[in-house]
Amino acid sequence: MKKVCLATLLALATLPAQSAIIKDGSFYDYVAGLKNQAFTKNSGDYVAPTVTQRSDFSYLAKSLYDHNWSVAETQANNLGYDLIQFNNTTTNDVYWGVAEQLINGKQSKGWGSYFVNAASTSNVTIEVTHPSNDTNTHRLGARVFERSDANAFAMAGAHRSANGYQTANPTSLEFSIFQEVHQIFNGGYGDSTAWQLHGFGSSTGRKFPDGTDAVLSDGAGNVTNELATLDRFLEDIDDSKFGSSYVYNLLDKDDPLNIQVNGIDQDGHDPFYRLKAFNNPQGQFSRDAGVNFVHIEASYNIRGSRTKRDTYFANAIVGAIKETSTGTAGYMDTQVNEIPEPSSALLFLASLFILPLRKKITKQG
Repeated sequence: MKKVCLATLLALATLPAQSAIIKDGSFYDYVAGLKNQAFTKNSGDYVAPTVTQRSDFSYLAKSLYDHNWSVAETQANNLGYDLIQFNNTTTNDVYWGVAEQLINGKQSKGWGSYFVNAASTSNVTIEVTHPSNDTNTHRLGARVFERSDANAFAMAGAHRSANGYQTANPTSLEFSIFQEVHQIFNGGYGDSTAWQLHGFGSSTGRKFPDGTDAVLSDGAGNVTNELATLDRFLEDIDDSKFGSSYVYNLLDKDDPLNIQVNGIDQDGHDPFYRLKAFNNPQGQFSRDAGVNFVHIEASYNIRGSRTKRDTYFANAIVGAIKETSTGTAGYMDTQVNEIPEPSSALLFLASLFILPLRKKITKQG
């Protein structure tokens, strides 16, 4: 995020906004309410934004990122949105954001809700693209956002197939309000790293190694600092609360870095290519802008359990965010499809002794 002194942040955070709606309570519960407003599958209610609406929302996102509440309020109203000042009584944090104005208790567009933490010192956006499809990712996202000191929170407002197959899916549409906000927060104006939360079901999970509870990717087959760090935090969770985490990548199976994140004799491409996210427009934009992208797929075993999801899994993500966002985010010292150096065999042997004993290494060793 931009270099702004703490005093300036605090001053901006206390500026009154004209006609901002003030809400007090649990942000976790508030997000659940927003998710319940999302348009359902085949409802036909999703409104594809025009070029002008996308442009106007982009300016609104910029005002939010700059903490310019008075301008944001006017822009939001012009788009059928309310500016919200949310006082999170769970953490005593104050969030500012926008949510659709309701007509007869219902939203009218399905464009999503977007919030920023003006006091944040972390360059991270938490993204929930499929709140109606990937069960409880909205709850996971809210919990991670409020615990991680993340800069922003973004959640889509419609089922991915609200008007038919994939008609409202922000991870496949080149043009959407969600994409406009992502571009402003993550590379187009701001420099936040998006941590995007997803879920996979049993039909996909049965193709993975037994006990797979998470598949991570940057959408390009790299093993980034964020991915390796998150994988380490996840693997440190007690066996009774979490199985194994894997990182999709294009490295050779015997590359020490692949062994670090995927264990011995586990290819990083097959079978995890099913969740590689290569065509995700948010990831594509971030990489083109020189900003990393973190794509997290969680099993239903994790998402379906409040304790596993909101405590163990969320805490691992929070720990990884705090460790990586305070330093310089970027690619680890590796290149995809690199021809092994003569010393690679020695590196491989050394990795077996130097790397901590990981669940997936010992399971397959």
